[in-house]
Amino acid sequence: MQDISQKEKYIITQILNGESSLFEKIVESYSTMIFRVAMGYLHSKEDAEDITQEVFIKAYRSLSTFNMEAQLSTWLYRITVNSCLNHIERKQKKSILSRLEDSTWLLGTRKSADKNPEEYSIAKEKAQAIRKAIDSLPEKQKTAFILQKYNELSQKEISAIMEISEGAVEQLLIRAKNNLKSKLKNLI
Repeated sequence: MQDISQKEKYIITQILNGESSLFEKIVESYSTMIFRVAMGYLHSKEDAEDITQEVFIKAYRSLSTFNMEAQLSTWLYRITVNSCLNHIERKQKKSILSRLEDSTWLLGTRKSADKNPEEYSIAKEKAQAIRKAIDSLPEKQKTAFILQKYNELSQKEISAIMEISEGAVEQLLIRAKNNLKSKLKNLI
């Protein structure tokens, strides 16, 4: 894994020395990444946007604790995953499946003029079933799966974020995929 870039190290040092306006550069660089991870967990655009803001607030407040030898992205991923898990715990998962407004994003489909209502309804049901299956995975499998699928991270990057070996990440991904296949076999 690469160390933090000199540019990021400089920006963080300047922020810690009182140039707080430079934090916007960090927000610009990582907001999409954080939003994707949050969407993978929460399935709600509004909640993902809230978590994205929460992550940056937490990161700003604890920037002085950041280890300048690690990658900033890894640190931000950890904050994001923990924030998402805390959010889910607070909501007790009961509201996750009730929000279907953005349900078709998972399958890459959108309601449009070229889709008839029946096709849209089927796609929406499939997306809901997939989300439910992902949400039912054990937490470590779910985390590894979301980081790989929504952010296309390597096993090495996921191992750094989750603080486990690459072999353990590989096993989590295999188990997650097998669990999903089993849960979704009637859907496909």
